[in-house]
Amino acid sequence: MPKSLAIIGAGASGLLAAIVAARRGVKVRVFEKNSKIGKKILATGNGRCNITNQTIKTQNYHGLNPKFVNIAIDRFNTSTCRAFFEKLGIEMMEGQKGRLYPKSLHSSSVVNLLVYECESLGVEFFLDTLVESISTDANGFALHVEGKVYHSSSVLIATGGLAMPTLGASDSGYKFAKSFGHTITPTFASLVQLECDENLRDINGVKIQGNIEVLSDKRVVASAQGDILFTNYGLSGSAILDVSREVGKLLQNRDKVDINIDLLSEYSKEQLKNILFKRAKNSNGKTLSLWLDGFINPKLAKFLAKKIDIKNADNLNSKELARLVYILKNLKFKAISTRGFKSAEVTAGGVNTDEINPKTFESKLQSGLYFSGEVLDIDADCGGYNLHWAWASGYSVGMSV
Repeated sequence: MPKSLAIIGAGASGLLAAIVAARRGVKVRVFEKNSKIGKKILATGNGRCNITNQTIKTQNYHGLNPKFVNIAIDRFNTSTCRAFFEKLGIEMMEGQKGRLYPKSLHSSSVVNLLVYECESLGVEFFLDTLVESISTDANGFALHVEGKVYHSSSVLIATGGLAMPTLGASDSGYKFAKSFGHTITPTFASLVQLECDENLRDINGVKIQGNIEVLSDKRVVASAQGDILFTNYGLSGSAILDVSREVGKLLQNRDKVDINIDLLSEYSKEQLKNILFKRAKNSNGKTLSLWLDGFINPKLAKFLAKKIDIKNADNLNSKELARLVYILKNLKFKAISTRGFKSAEVTAGGVNTDEINPKTFESKLQSGLYFSGEVLDIDADCGGYNLHWAWASGYSVGMSV
């Protein structure tokens, strides 16, 4: 009987696996519950598709066993990735922090060319098709699909995680995994905005470049630098997304989480103190918020003046200047939750990688059963690393079936 592969999920890892397996002569069928192929790919990189990054390292990946990624990202590294997509007809360009995008800057270019390659290789797509259950039979597996049964010698679960439910995310992959005896590492939202203990409507929409620290029990457990966006509900921006995994993990353990923001990270405390001391000489009866205006965002100036409870800038004493310096370098909030899977870019947690072969991505519990992408207990930093993981894991499966 010729080799066959049934793939559940027409996302990044499923499409990559389909192409690689079909090129090797495997009969491939892809089952997708959505009406569109690659819906999450279309949303990545703000619609530009951050395909990968110039620098892919183990340190960019997280989970109970981050080293699980090593073989896959070594085999399918940035150079391999570029060559693969160039063969499809996709040229890449570099953005900030090593991010690589299609030269068209349209994610639809990536999806269209992946689908074209699949179809040219004879890959069959079944859209709007929900796989209800998977069982084993004499020839491998039976997929039970809306009253029909499809047989395949191997199955790849590439269903993704729980992030972005509006794009079709669900827990189906975890249910399939459990039905074959696999364990699921607890899941939580990552690369996600944070909700704080106070309403920040007065500074809603204010965006700064700053430093952020995450503290638990007065100990710094994560830090980042970049965009910080204040919102009604709390905090967003690239720096917030970068630390959100650690915050989510702490909150899941019911730990208290403090967020410390350095609003003026370009200055040391001493430099800032000297600047404010000089400005104090020209206060000329101004309110504190007006005096700060022109130095920091006007909305932020009013917010801080109210928070520090100093009305006028005239005759600021050394203690008041010290308080002002402190709050500008240490604006604190308590994180009470993340915005959850509805807003998250990726799922942390998933199928326990101790139960998966890191070379082939085949289950150690069931021969012929494979897992790839976000359904596994691997997630990554922002910057193309999660999508690269999808490509790399899918490639490993395609080379192994």
